[in-house]
Amino acid sequence: MKFPCTFQGRRSLEAHKVISFIIIQPCQKVAQENLKSSFDGIAEMRFPLAATSAILAVFLALAQVQSLAFEFPNFTISDQSQLILSDNSSIALGAIQVTPDNHGASMVNRAGRTLYKWPFRLWSKKGKKANFNTTFVLNVKNMTASSGEGLAFILTGDPDVPAGSDGQWLGIVNSRLNGTTEAETVAVEFDTKRSFPEDPDGNHIGLDVNSVYSKSWVSLNDSGIYISAATDIKVAVQYDGKNLSVFVGDDMKNPVLSEPLDLSAYLPEMVYVGFSGSTSNDTQLNCVKSWEFNISEVKDSKLWWVWILVAVGAVLILLIGIGIAFFLYRKRGCEGINREENTYPNIEEAILGFSTAPKKFKFKELSKATGKFNPKNKLGKVACGRKPGGQAGRDDYICNIVHGLWELHRRGTILEGADPRLNGIFIEEEMECVLILGLACCHPNPKNRPSMKTVLQVLTGEAPPPEVPAERPAFMWPPMPTSFNEWDSSLVGGQLSPFSGLSGR
Repeated sequence: MKFPCTFQGRRSLEAHKVISFIIIQPCQKVAQENLKSSFDGIAEMRFPLAATSAILAVFLALAQVQSLAFEFPNFTISDQSQLILSDNSSIALGAIQVTPDNHGASMVNRAGRTLYKWPFRLWSKKGKKANFNTTFVLNVKNMTASSGEGLAFILTGDPDVPAGSDGQWLGIVNSRLNGTTEAETVAVEFDTKRSFPEDPDGNHIGLDVNSVYSKSWVSLNDSGIYISAATDIKVAVQYDGKNLSVFVGDDMKNPVLSEPLDLSAYLPEMVYVGFSGSTSNDTQLNCVKSWEFNISEVKDSKLWWVWILVAVGAVLILLIGIGIAFFLYRKRGCEGINREENTYPNIEEAILGFSTAPKKFKFKELSKATGKFNPKNKLGKVACGRKPGGQAGRDDYICNIVHGLWELHRRGTILEGADPRLNGIFIEEEMECVLILGLACCHPNPKNRPSMKTVLQVLTGEAPPPEVPAERPAFMWPPMPTSFNEWDSSLVGGQLSPFSGLSGR
């Protein structure tokens, strides 16, 4: 099936048959862009396609409540796929030729119909009625001395041309159907010949209900409009569910004909819309040069429930899909971070084999060991056997243990800073290593402090203690920033070699 919007900018939305590019393509694009921006990186998982399908299902459900609308600025051969053309109708010279033109078969005593291909629901059994408005341009040209016979805009339950509906019947009805409910046709006729005594003249508009004997009519002579003058005539027909009004010419505010009318009393629920025309021994060209139609279509209540369920189901599928995609996205993101920081799939398993691996403690174990984190049990009694503060308990740099220990280091007697309660029962090299490491960790400038990796290396004997200056360094501000991409440097410019493939501070 070809869509009307593919033909020279034509716009169409047919809720039962056609999903217009006007709705679907932009929505698909918007949906894909929103999904891409919200879940950047998920595109590889094919999820956006599923999400887009769900979104389109929602829009398809919503499309079922849209108005039927189409527009033909002119007519080409390609438009035949959107129309029902009777045997005597064709498309030529950029217009619908409702009856044969002078380049084809005989024009005498012919009847024809051209209708939009898909019917629409005009009313429902619950009493709801559609309303519509349509605009078209007619051009009727005499081909004989006298005009004959006419053209009509019709709503009908049967798309076929009634047999014998040429001449005075205008392709609307025939002698058998005229005046019967079986006709199921309502028309606005543009009559160019006075064929019945009831006709006012050969230049009038009439409202026909299952009959060519017009329910109401109006002559166009006084308005200066002549139907068969081979000039373009603009016509608008409006129906609000209660009244039908016809506008002709440039005045689109004041109808030339307006009549109370309940179409549901004469037409079936599903109807076709379009044009009919006829000729007799006198002939004319019955042309429609453009056509636009809009209707707020009545929907079947049963279908409403079906489409509501479809819409709800599609939304649920979409939400579930988004949830799964978000979970997978987060999972993949975390895996990506782990791959960047460590080549091992599980960092805990990777570090357990090293002597520098930290030990895991449960929270309740830490709470028990520290007396529920009592401040009196803070870590601080180091190898010296004293808290970091001085005897007066002050926390300034001059009086604390660091100052005193650094003074012992300057004199080359750092072992004197060992805890006297040990009574000298320790390995001197290990004690000296621990005390120097402690000084290095208390360096006034953070950049010069060893990393935890280096501390663990020293404590396990895998690396010598870092060198510290004999004199306590002065505090500097601002301190130089630490670089995590460089190997740890000693306090005096030396360098420690890495001990394993693990990196970080």
